[in-house]
Amino acid sequence: MSRELMLRIWQVLDPQSALLTTSEVHQFLASNPPRETTRKIGSYKPVNLKNYQSVREDFQRYVTTTVPYIENFPPPELFVKTVVSKLRAFGLTKTEVFMLINLGIGLPRNQSSQPSAAAEDGEEENEAEEVQEPDDRQLLSIVIEELEDRFPGEEGEAKIEKILQTMRTEFNRAQAATKANEANGNGSEAK
Repeated sequence: MSRELMLRIWQVLDPQSALLTTSEVHQFLASNPPRETTRKIGSYKPVNLKNYQSVREDFQRYVTTTVPYIENFPPPELFVKTVVSKLRAFGLTKTEVFMLINLGIGLPRNQSSQPSAAAEDGEEENEAEEVQEPDDRQLLSIVIEELEDRFPGEEGEAKIEKILQTMRTEFNRAQAATKANEANGNGSEAK
């Protein structure tokens, strides 16, 4: 009986917890404020939080400059969990699915939240953004290992389109659920 109990203790309860998307890390850091520096108490040395602060600042800089679109992502518990299981059905690995989510492949990646230094040249800037915006299919060939071998021919093209459509559908579903929850929460507070 104790052996059975030990086997249960070592059982992985949540295999999803081994990897995190950028969105999940961002949500965690946003919902957990930075730790305050501790004062020296007795003979105990205070904890040095310099590296902790540096990681938080570097991550925030990364989000702001490289992937600002994740700030508009729905909560990971609504989006990531469902999209991972649906895309795994297409034969994608969890790592490939997380890369699709992190890069926003198939999702709106409007980076207009970045302030522009040359805002006067609006038309030229919009044209430059359109040229620089990578095509989702080009990114798929980089993210999904052996894309042409795994998804060959017309049938493969249909699967690729379904992958992109699944990303969009689940994203929109999670966004709608989030907005509905916010509306219900705000409506109950107003009463």
